[in-house]
Amino acid sequence: GGAVCFPDPDWVTANKDKVAAVFKGAYNISFVQEATAQIFGDGGDTTMRVMSDALRSYPVVLGCIAFSVILGFVWAFLLRLFIKPMVFLTIVGVLIGLVIGTYSLYAKAFEMRESPLYDADGTFTNYADATMGFFAFSAACLALYVLTLCCLWNRIFLAVGVIIEAAKAMQRMPLMLTVPIVPALLTFGVFCYWMFGNFWIASVGELKLDGNGFAQIEYDNTLKGMLAYHFFGFIWTSVLLNHIAWAIIAGAVSQWYFARDKDGGLGPSPILASAKRVLFYHLGSVCFGSLIVAIIKYIRYMMNFLKRYADPENKCYGKLVKVIWCCIDCCLRCFEKIMEFISRNSYILIMIESESFCTSARHAFGYLVSNLAGLAMVQSIGDLFLFLGKVFVATMSAGLCALILTSAPQFNFATTSIVLPCVTVLIAAYLIGSMFMGIFEMAIDTIFMCYSIDEDKQLGYADGALKDFVKASAENQRKNDKVSPAEPANPGVVQVTARSAE
Repeated sequence: GGAVCFPDPDWVTANKDKVAAVFKGAYNISFVQEATAQIFGDGGDTTMRVMSDALRSYPVVLGCIAFSVILGFVWAFLLRLFIKPMVFLTIVGVLIGLVIGTYSLYAKAFEMRESPLYDADGTFTNYADATMGFFAFSAACLALYVLTLCCLWNRIFLAVGVIIEAAKAMQRMPLMLTVPIVPALLTFGVFCYWMFGNFWIASVGELKLDGNGFAQIEYDNTLKGMLAYHFFGFIWTSVLLNHIAWAIIAGAVSQWYFARDKDGGLGPSPILASAKRVLFYHLGSVCFGSLIVAIIKYIRYMMNFLKRYADPENKCYGKLVKVIWCCIDCCLRCFEKIMEFISRNSYILIMIESESFCTSARHAFGYLVSNLAGLAMVQSIGDLFLFLGKVFVATMSAGLCALILTSAPQFNFATTSIVLPCVTVLIAAYLIGSMFMGIFEMAIDTIFMCYSIDEDKQLGYADGALKDFVKASAENQRKNDKVSPAEPANPGVVQVTARSAE
């Protein structure tokens, strides 16, 4: 067994000089008090008022947080109804903004160059040259944007169709919105277990007293290894729970896409059926995919820990070493995002074709590479509207909280400031919106993968706006499959007549 010791705040405050001397300023109580006074003005009085406002307004805060869940449904409904005009208005708005910005920079740059101060005043000349540089950059962006619209216009329609079908799937299966709740609660439980486990492991260390009555716990290599192993277990479990939610959503959405009867052919509960398939048949593949991501996360965290442990005061490292550390961290982050992207699409193929993780990853990579332009448009437009959805949920919820606190008499007189309640609602609503939009993002990825399989194998399951793209692809495929009889076949060449995911 072991004991967990916590410091007595009253004793630490009463003996702040001794504490500061022992810890050499690392825990300087006077410094903390002075910093708090500088931040809050009059010290603890403002802090107590802010906390009192938060406690008095908690019914409004909880109500607005619950209202953010409803706003998530509203955004999905609006996205399905108005996705086409929203996309086109966004495209036109960006184009108009680039044109206005480019013209304004052009007019201002030439006006400054024609001014008598140009070449006479060094500062004015630098500003004029910088404005001309911004004009050139803006003009290049405008040209690239127009060229992209001209070349990828059909792919923009494809992205719109994918988002519409994802919204239809979510509307048909509203229980999908509850999928991340259970993993989130389990992750919180795992976090609590990890925290208490750290306390118990730390309490096993050897307690050594010094001459001033203070003690320090020392750990041997075995305890350090236990802490590292415990930390890796927390990372892997958290990633695994998140990936299980991805696989469940992928299974339900893919079942909806490949159903001939999308209203009555899904069974009583497609979400529970998908969860059963994941837990009983594909849990090993999900564990393997989450293990790869967890190892990369663990390496990145350990690298950051070593960097801070080797130089806790950030004084020994030069600029070159700091740049090298930043490059290593950036590469690990990019590798982590790539593996998460591959894992997400692998789970979609696993739920559709019931293959292993590596085989599904290889097939998913083939499908995505064969439709890179469509993937780029779907990811760009999808991410844009998912971000707008998060902002919509967060700002509307915070705005409602501010309106109630300033308009309702019982809260208007009870609170002196609405900043903390509104910020709390803003952060909580953004997190809820992120969870909601994360479900939508996984549904979009699943619909796009199902469309790629449907287009490749000509299965004919596409519905709505995607049906036209599948038909056009089938016509192009039939044209490409026609071989002229006048040309003899080369016996040394294998002729491929259909695109394959292999």
